[in-house]
Amino acid sequence: MEDKNYTVHFNTSNGGQVNIAKDNATIRATVNNGVSANELDNIIKGIMSNLSDLKKEDAEEISDIVDMVKEELKKPEPKVSRLKNCLTLIASMFTIANGIPTLANNLQKLIDYIMPYIH
Repeated sequence: MEDKNYTVHFNTSNGGQVNIAKDNATIRATVNNGVSANELDNIIKGIMSNLSDLKKEDAEEISDIVDMVKEELKKPEPKVSRLKNCLTLIASMFTIANGIPTLANNLQKLIDYIMPYIH
């Protein structure tokens, strides 16, 4: 670096990364928090493809919860309180998913996907 003083502060409670480049360098960085967006998409597709066997209001309720999760996880810093609320709502859906093993399995996968964002 040049003979200049720099002070950088960042919060590492949720992890952190610093990249430094000089002389017209280009940095291409990928943040990997252990889960992938493709995984979330696959879980959501697995849930949505199994809603046709449910009563309309039950299917809509699950769909709304999935949408809440998806929207919250799109944010740069998802709110833990909202994700915890989503977990509670998802847990109550297991009685609805009873008898549809693929749906129950994908609901569990969604819970497992959310958990790293809460800790």
